[in-house]
Amino acid sequence: MSRTSFKAFCAEFYAAHVGKTGPEVYAAFEKSGLLRELDRDYEDLHGLGMEALIDMFDERVGKEVGHQRCEHHLIRTTLIPEIAKLIAGRFGISEDGALDRFYKSATAQNLADEENGLYGQSALFIFGQYLEELAMDGSSACPIRTT
Repeated sequence: MSRTSFKAFCAEFYAAHVGKTGPEVYAAFEKSGLLRELDRDYEDLHGLGMEALIDMFDERVGKEVGHQRCEHHLIRTTLIPEIAKLIAGRFGISEDGALDRFYKSATAQNLADEENGLYGQSALFIFGQYLEELAMDGSSACPIRTT
């Protein structure tokens, strides 16, 4: 599992655990410094079981997130790294940079919405949605959303 896949895996599994969206959890991970830690300590952390990781995440960001029910986190866990690869290839950026930019997009918010069924589409289709979002924003590059 690559570092990018591991970060998406952690964000999506923790999102399912706390009933939040992947983008909400990704933002909490980023704010707390947990994303840097997942990258820095990847060799040690990626071998831990989910229970140990969830406990660590609860300690670090548990107070910032509440609980709802999410059901399609496994699907998103496999889709998001593929989408990041497509973004990285299209814009000549790192997969980590692409993951960050995707999670900060409206397309990621739409993918996290359990009701609209976007999780049932292919990574290529969702990548197309991301490109349409960029076109609608008038962006010719891969932007970073600041809100």
